[in-house]
Amino acid sequence: MIRILQLAQLNCRRNFTHLLIAHLVIPLILTACSGIPISYYDATTYTQLTSLKAEVTTLVQSFDTKAYLDNQQKIEDTTLTLKKAYEYEKGKGDPNSDTTKQFDKITGLFLDDVKEYKDNGPGDLGPKYFQEAAIVLGQAFDIAISTENLKNKDKR
Repeated sequence: MIRILQLAQLNCRRNFTHLLIAHLVIPLILTACSGIPISYYDATTYTQLTSLKAEVTTLVQSFDTKAYLDNQQKIEDTTLTLKKAYEYEKGKGDPNSDTTKQFDKITGLFLDDVKEYKDNGPGDLGPKYFQEAAIVLGQAFDIAISTENLKNKDKR
């Protein structure tokens, strides 16, 4: 009888150990795995990127032939649109930091081109300087567009 009680007690300890693992360790592992951020495809982001690519590259190409004052309002409007798109991406949080960084770089390239344009005017840097700058900007947009297309398209 004592032997049966000892075996039952040992069995209870094993069950307790298994319960402890099941209730403490497994949830800890699952919680750690759920900390991996997944960024989901966003049709709004894709639309903003493709629209802005056309708008920004066309505007920068015009810097080779138009005076700064002729483009000043378009530059201000485009800068505001880029900032809005950046804030939209930033608002999606850390899982979307890759797209946020890309918007930041695109905006930086655009503002660098605007500074060169304002300081030097059309033609001073070469007859096709800003056409080449527009190509670089377009490539930056292409990277951001392809990044968005690679995101997980499953619904949350």
